[in-house]
Amino acid sequence: MPAEKNTYDLLKLTLNLLIIGLFIIVTYRIVEPFLFGFFWAVMVVISTWPLMIKIQNKLFHKRILSVLVMTLILSLFFIIPFMLIIISITKNAGFLIEWGSNFSQQSLPTLDWLKSIPIVGLEAHQKWAELIAHNGAELIKEMQPYIGTMVSWLLDQMTNIGFFLFHCGVMVVFSALLYLKGEDVKKYIYHLAHRLSKQHGENTITLAGKSIRAVALGVVVTAITLAILGGLSFILTDVPFPGVLTLLMFICCVAQIGPVIVMIGAIIWQFWNDNIIAGIILIIVAAILTTLDSLMRAYLIKKGADLPFLLILFGVIGGLLAFGAMGLFIGPVILALSYNIICAWIEEQD
Repeated sequence: MPAEKNTYDLLKLTLNLLIIGLFIIVTYRIVEPFLFGFFWAVMVVISTWPLMIKIQNKLFHKRILSVLVMTLILSLFFIIPFMLIIISITKNAGFLIEWGSNFSQQSLPTLDWLKSIPIVGLEAHQKWAELIAHNGAELIKEMQPYIGTMVSWLLDQMTNIGFFLFHCGVMVVFSALLYLKGEDVKKYIYHLAHRLSKQHGENTITLAGKSIRAVALGVVVTAITLAILGGLSFILTDVPFPGVLTLLMFICCVAQIGPVIVMIGAIIWQFWNDNIIAGIILIIVAAILTTLDSLMRAYLIKKGADLPFLLILFGVIGGLLAFGAMGLFIGPVILALSYNIICAWIEEQD
């Protein structure tokens, strides 16, 4: 009889584990589409909570009013850039259509500056001269096998934009809920941390909040600085649509794509139109902005959270490589928590 009872208990335990595992898997699959938006909302709410409290104090201490204002601000932060891009494209559609219709009639630039490039300059200029002589027919012929790949890439990017907009909407909804019930959520998290570790639980949560806020502020301030510098360089070098390009640069910096993509487009346009000096200036500016993008962000994060500079730098870079844009926040926070736990453990041994 005892053997049968043990067998029954083992079978019961196995079934319970299978059922619990099944529930966990099904629950994860259900909430998976919303996880990115939820974690994004957590980062946004932690970073902007002091601002929400100030707005609440100004609005007769009414939480619902401050939540509505913050939700409106978040919505406009993502809606206005897309509206400006669409309006700019619509306003300049006539120019773009006219340029495209006359492109075949335009003479291609000679790009004589290629000759000044050491080693490969003369050969590159010769290849370009051959393309001009055949009106680019050979180039089009060589590109035909890759047209399908380019179209597929464009469709993938459009799909990614759709997912991004979906996550933006999820983030705004969850942010409003977290603003509304922030204190209750904070108490629950601190209580859970205290249950997990009475000695270091609350300090760990506090450090995580400071790290998230420092990273977020570092990203925003860095993006604004780079966008302003890049916009000024576009104006000084007479790049068309400087406002739209500045806005795109800001969005790319916030998304951690960096300013290089926008700068490369402007540099190519300058050299295409034989504006050699302007192109060289933009190359120098692009190098400066790329350096600032890494150093300035890491410095601001270090200033907001009392952590080693290299720890923050490795957390930002490693997080981006491992988790994408969200890794910008996850990487430094995880390394900060690990660093804090290890330091506390070492001190206890002493």
